[in-house]
Amino acid sequence: MSHTQSYALYLTDEVTVDGDPLHADAVEFYDSGVWVTHADGRDFFPYERVLRIREGDEEATDDEAETTGERRDAASGTTGTVDETTLDVE
Repeated sequence: MSHTQSYALYLTDEVTVDGDPLHADAVEFYDSGVWVTHADGRDFFPYERVLRIREGDEEATDDEAETTGERRDAASGTTGTVDETTLDVE
């Protein structure tokens, strides 16, 4: 049985419609941003437009939708604390 990976991208107000996350099938990380494959095609978002990337289908509850948390650097694997202006990868 194969499992299809899914992601929810929380984007800044400039690119988000009604504050809903963009649901994606694949996310590719690059130095300047992410390529996102979703039902309507494929888009590139620079990191300054991405607030959070959540892996899996689950919706965040109000308690989980905090503006601070832990992030993992995709290149080095290091972790650190983030605020609402920094990318949060889960």
